Order: sequence, then structure tokens, then C-alpha cells
Amino acid sequence: MQNSLPDKEQYPQFSQGKENAAAAADVTVKQSSYTDVLGREKSLFDFRINPAVQNRPGTIAAMEKNDCGLVMELNVKAKKAVHSYTHETALYLYKEAESTVEKLYLHIQLWTDEIFRVIFSGRKEIADPFVGIPQDKRMLVGKPQKVTYAIEETDTAVCLTTKKIWIRIDKGTNRITAGYPEGEVFFSQRKEEFQTDDIHDLALSDLQGEYACFEAIDLEGDEVIYGLGERFDSLTRNGRTVDFHNKDAVGTTSPRTYVNVPFYISTRGYGLFLNAGAGIDWQIGTLDASALQFGVLDSQLDYFVIAGKTPARIIENYCYLTGFSKLPPLWSFGLWMSRNSYVSWDVAEDVGKKIRENDIPCDVLHLDTAWFNRDWNCDLKFSEERFPDPGAHMKKLKEDGFHISLWQYNFIPPNEDNANYQEAVKKGYLSKKKDGTPYQLPQNCQGSWVDDVTIDFSNPQAREWYAGKIAALMELGAGAIKTDFGEGIAEDAVYQNIDGKQFHNLYSLVYNSTVFEACKKVTGENLVWARSGTAGSQRYPVHWGGDSQCTFEALAGTLRAALSVGISGIPFFSHDIGGFIGTPSDELYVRWAQLGLFSSHSRCHGAGDNNYREPWRFSKEVCDIFRYYDKLRYSLMPYIYEEAKKCTKTGLPMMRALYLAYPEDRNVWHIDDQYLFGDSLLIAPVLKPLCRTEIRNIYLPAGTWFDYFTKEKIVSGGMWIKRKVDLKTMPIYVKEGAELKYCEVKESLMNGMGQIVKIENWV
Repeated sequence: MQNSLPDKEQYPQFSQGKENAAAAADVTVKQSSYTDVLGREKSLFDFRINPAVQNRPGTIAAMEKNDCGLVMELNVKAKKAVHSYTHETALYLYKEAESTVEKLYLHIQLWTDEIFRVIFSGRKEIADPFVGIPQDKRMLVGKPQKVTYAIEETDTAVCLTTKKIWIRIDKGTNRITAGYPEGEVFFSQRKEEFQTDDIHDLALSDLQGEYACFEAIDLEGDEVIYGLGERFDSLTRNGRTVDFHNKDAVGTTSPRTYVNVPFYISTRGYGLFLNAGAGIDWQIGTLDASALQFGVLDSQLDYFVIAGKTPARIIENYCYLTGFSKLPPLWSFGLWMSRNSYVSWDVAEDVGKKIRENDIPCDVLHLDTAWFNRDWNCDLKFSEERFPDPGAHMKKLKEDGFHISLWQYNFIPPNEDNANYQEAVKKGYLSKKKDGTPYQLPQNCQGSWVDDVTIDFSNPQAREWYAGKIAALMELGAGAIKTDFGEGIAEDAVYQNIDGKQFHNLYSLVYNSTVFEACKKVTGENLVWARSGTAGSQRYPVHWGGDSQCTFEALAGTLRAALSVGISGIPFFSHDIGGFIGTPSDELYVRWAQLGLFSSHSRCHGAGDNNYREPWRFSKEVCDIFRYYDKLRYSLMPYIYEEAKKCTKTGLPMMRALYLAYPEDRNVWHIDDQYLFGDSLLIAPVLKPLCRTEIRNIYLPAGTWFDYFTKEKIVSGGMWIKRKVDLKTMPIYVKEGAELKYCEVKESLMNGMGQIVKIENWV
């Protein structure tokens, strides 16, 4: 097997010099001084040190009741932190300081019987940092319901009660707690008068005119936190640093990620959605084991507390706020075949021919970065030499059962022969420097694309312009668009309708929605193939896990990401079978294929024109195993598609952590190497090479389970079992009572799935 490692031609974002380096030399990337602790200068929590003035809620000056809840006007306890050191711990001994605001305001809004909103700032009016972004392209798209509630006020507290929850505001401390009618508390703010530097409760901090808001929530000793997007390092977030800045992760074993979602779920029985686009710092039991803390680089704090007695209900309520996923087309659930990149119609069509010759059901051929006049010169025009007459070729491939997917990205190479660049500059469709010239990311900007210019998707004319070009490709015959990148835009660039600091993570949502809607306008189908995202991105499926390494560790990290992004409200998720960076061994390719063919969507993809991911490029045994699982997937398409439909109604993911189905079973709280595929199939992918072990330890939650392959019946009270595995075997267990429908396996789903040929009732 040829080894093909990435180089600067495959990863030009790492190049050390291109023709436009000189033009970019006068640009300096302004790194915020108050950012996350990974790779950037300081934690946002460093706002606490001198000379920051902390505007903290004092006594209640006035309280106004309205149709949706309360507005509380609070006197300000403005203090500066004075350091006193005991051993190595800084203690904040506060003293009164001149306030930077006259009053503080706390809004408590009831959005449903189970959801309330908290808004905190130094002004009574609620600011809208996304005012320049259309409502349907924001994270928050839900509307408040008309909630019937009661207010009870005593000398010590104010209590709001709905049909499902109660909310109590303590008059002495302004502490907010919430619980269920039977008395169980599920949410409580942390309040501290005497603090070490480990805890920082509700405050608006001012550091020389730059503001940040902070909040602290009680974190119980046995409480576990999930979510916050696509996390490769761990399913649970307790005690881990959270890099909350969308970026090119380049690998699937680090804390970096393409998809940061400001939403988490607690085993205490609530979720929290932070409606913020500016820089966020999460500290989940890291600064202090008893506090979940977050800070936002903004002068307003805006978050929703989401009740729900089950995690499934919490996710459903979260999707009420941010939207439910739409159902992708049936054919998209078939196999996608790709590599970076098929360099001509001859190559792509030969791959299609061999797919059919090798009897491998497949629905999509993907053209990656090389379908332009030269590799990576993304002008959305087919190379006349290598990809002539694209309409005719795509029509013929569709007749053979293949949809064509096309790569593009949100940047434009600033080349003289790129007409899109010339037009975008002329019409002002790009992000800019302060002098009005196009912004180019400079060479020293790590983790982002260099030299290329960025389409300003906050500009409605730019969105319309780009959507028109995407629609033209769909009208020509393309079936899908890969929305690559989107996570690396500059915060210090100038955008037409939003501040760059608010736009960095949100950009991916606006970008993907623009392309998604352009495609749907032509095809009527719900599909993009997206890499970056944030809250609300589930409305524009499907997402995949970016550039993974070809290692077993990266395979395990990919599964963790799938489970984490699923518990963050994104139900449809895929990844590159075989890994992207490097060349997989036969064994790794098989294990990745087994996982990939039991993911919501399945795509083979790797870096390098000759770094193959087609199964016949490996051994005959590998190809036979791949074919077996691919046909098994296609035969189970009635089950898969029915489960996908459920996901669009409930918000639950196709690949779901066991906690989502068995929240009362503490044994599953930390399990991140197996999952439920839909309601009825428990999948235990093999994530280690056979030379290390031939035994797979598997946890079966309470109930009756059947080994899919041996038909062995296991009655479990919640127990671990040992399952011997060989290369062909990926353990699958079926829940008692499941009905699995099988259809005839066809070479593609172009004309729908085959006839139902068998129904298994597992009882």
C-alpha cells in the first residue's frame, strides 16, 4: 500500500509562501487577550484581575412584572479585586470601587412551561448582537409561548411557577434556583461573597472599556456534563478544558473542533443554551470542582435554562429553541465514495465502473478540490480539459445510479484567473481590512487558511450572489455540495452587518444555510455536506467530522465526536472511512468501515489523489468484509430511514450515547466506545487492533438483548460481557421487541429502496 502523507499542496493553509504573501504582509491578526486557554493568550476569566471593575448585582432597587416574567433593576456592587495570597491561591478580598454602570438589570423570561431565559446586563433594553443577520440564520429561531404562571413574593424571595417548574429569586443574594413541583432542585446559581480566584459568579466586568459577563452554576460532586458540540477528546466535559473557538482541528484526538455548540446537558436534569456569538470560556469543574462557570466577551449575558426530566426531553426542548433537523433525501443514506481528489471524469467514471463490478452498493461520487482549472482554485467552474461537458457526464452517472457531490469552500483564491475573485472584489462581497481592501489571513495566522479572501456571508447581496452560483451547479446536474471550512474566519476583519467577534462561530451557520437553501431551491432536498457548525446547524444536515488521522486513536476520537455532537442536538453525522490524514492499514480500514456503515451517513475519503479509499484497493478479504457491511446497511435501509424520520421529530441523534436512553443507569454515564444506532441496535465497534486484544468488553443495559450474529439471548440486569471478535465481526446487539425490516439490496437508492423481503421480530 502506497503511503501518502499530506503536504503543502494538499494543505495549502500550511504553506510558507504563496504569491499573495506580500499583499498580506501588512495585515496583523489581533488575537484577543481574553480567550480560551488553548493556544491563545489568556483565559477570559483573567478579566477578574486588577484593574478590572466587577459590577455585581446588589440589592433590588425595583422590580417590574410583565407578561413573560420579571425585570429586576439592581443596585451595583462595583468592586475591584484585591489580591491576598495564601500559599499559591489568590483570594479576592473585594473593596468598593467606582461603578462603570448606574444599574444592573436581570430579566427572567418564561418561554415555555419548561424553559426560562436569563438576560443580564448594565442596561434595561435587551441588546441584539445579531441584528444584521436574518432571523432564520441565527442560532435562536424559536418563539416564546404564552405561558400561564403565578408569581408569589415574600420578604425574602420571588417565586414564579408554571405547570412544570418553579423559579425562585432570592432577594438577598439574587440567586436563581429552579426545580420541579415535587420540590426537586435541578438548577442553582453559585453565589460567593468571599472568593478565591477559582470561582466567579454573576458579574459584568469592565477592563478599560472592554466588557465581559460571567456566570457560575452549582456543580454537584456526582454530576456529569455532556455536549458543547463535536468533542474529540471526551464525551463528558467535567474537568476538561473546552476550546470554544471554531477552527481547523486537523485531527480527531485533540480538544480542537470544527463544531462548537453553546449547549450542554447535565445529569442533574437540565440543559443550558448560551445564546452568544462572542468569545466564550467554559470552566466545568476545572477552576473549582463544585462550579460550572462560563464567561462571554460581551456586555450582555443571555442564556436559556431548559428543564426536562429525561435527556431526550431536554434535547427536544433545545431544538424547540434552535430548530429541528430536516430529513435528508433517501439516497444520501447510501454510500459516498471519494478521495482528495478524483482529477478527471475518466478517473471518477472508472471508480464508478469498478464500484459496480465489485458489487458494492453506492449512491454518491464526490469530486473534491480538483474539479477546477487547477487544484484548489475554487472558481466553481469545471476544468474544460479534465472535466468537459459536465452536464452530460453528470447525467450519465446519474443514469448509472450515482449522484455527484462537489467540493467548494467559503474562501476565494485571489488569483487573476479566478473570475469570482474579481467580481467579489468589485461588488464588495468580501470581508475587509479597515482601509476597505479585501482581508487576507496572513502567513503567521495559525489554524486558519492563509492568503485567500473570505466571502462576507453577513452581506445579503453576497449571499444572493453566491447562492446563484451554487444553484447553477445544481441545475447543471450536481446532487450535493460539500461546504468545507467555514471555521477559520478572522475576528478582526470588517463584515458588513456584524462585528467579527460575534461572527466567528456563527459564520458557519450562515454559510451552510446559504448553500443549503440554494441547493434545496433547485432539488427540493435537504442536504449539504458540512464541516463547521454551531447551535442551530442541525437545521442544515449533514455534518462530518473533518480531517482525521489514520490511527485507531483517531477512530476512537471520531466516535466520541459523533456521540458528543449528537447529544448537542445534531442528529446526522458522518466521518471519513479509513481516516483522512495518512494511509490506513487493512485492519484499520475494516474497523473504520464497520463504524462508518453504522453511522447516519457513510463516506470513504482520504487525503491524496492516489491515497485510495475504495475497498478493492485493499486485500480481497477487506473488500469482502466491506461489501458485507455495506449490503447489510442497504438491506436495513427501512429501519435506518424510519429512525432518521424520528430524529427530525425528537432531535435525538442516529448515533446516541447510552446515557440518552438509560439516564438512570450510572454505569453508562461515561461510556463513549459503544452507542445505540436508532432505538433498537446497540453497536460496539472494535477500536483496538487484534494484536492488542481479541476480546471486546461490552456493557448491556438492563433488559433482554440478542447478539445479532449468533442470535444468543442475554438477559441483563445491567452488566458487562466479553465478546470474542475477529476481523469480520463488529458486535451488534438487538433490543428485545425490535422489529427489523429488510429490503432487497439494489446497487443504489436512486429509485428508492427495494421491496421488503424479510421482517425480524426480536422477542
